[in-house]
Amino acid sequence: MILILIASIGFANAARITVAPEGADYSKIQRALNNASDGDIIEVQSGIYVEHVYVLHSVALIGVDTGSGRPVIDANGSSSAITLRANGTRIDGFNLTGSGGCGCGNAGIFIDSSDNIILNNILYKNRYGVYIEEGATNNTIHSNDFLKNRVAANDTVGNRWSMEMKEEGLMGLLKGAKVIGNHYSDYDEPGEGCNDTNSDGFCDEPRTIRNGPGIDEHPLVTPIKAYHKESSYTY
Repeated sequence: MILILIASIGFANAARITVAPEGADYSKIQRALNNASDGDIIEVQSGIYVEHVYVLHSVALIGVDTGSGRPVIDANGSSSAITLRANGTRIDGFNLTGSGGCGCGNAGIFIDSSDNIILNNILYKNRYGVYIEEGATNNTIHSNDFLKNRVAANDTVGNRWSMEMKEEGLMGLLKGAKVIGNHYSDYDEPGEGCNDTNSDGFCDEPRTIRNGPGIDEHPLVTPIKAYHKESSYTY
């Protein structure tokens, strides 16, 4: 099991809100967000949610695999699956797909805020996997799979695209922290520039993020989803 070593962003005393196709507090993610307050934790259970989700509060939006894969947010061919406008949020554990085709920033996640953490998501078949708007800073994007997007990511500022991770228990103490980035389906083979000559699971050369100084120093050769339960909706 891998622990993500990140600083707390204020969810210790939060309200916990559940979303599921049935039997939860809400059946729509946006409705839960509309009734949330800063610091709340919104847990979204397995299912397909055809929505355009706008995050306007500083919350933890967490996907929970309840047996049929991580929850899918499907933008159904327009706009972005998630538009992130609040600072200090966490987006964790989703399959984000089906954005519109506009080069204006249609994406799995469109980020127009700062100090956010984006991890453990599958960005699948979008115009951009992640699009970071100019002026959005200090965001950390790591441990995600960028699969079959037209453009994996766009970052004009230079946010963080890798993070230290550490195994639990004694092995973690012995091995120390391991820096891990993201996996990109267009940068995981030698013909795409990803060579792994020492067989450590990372490309020898970093991945430059489009349109800016952002660099993923530790792109992975194989999908991150190998570390997690696979989503039945991914392929």
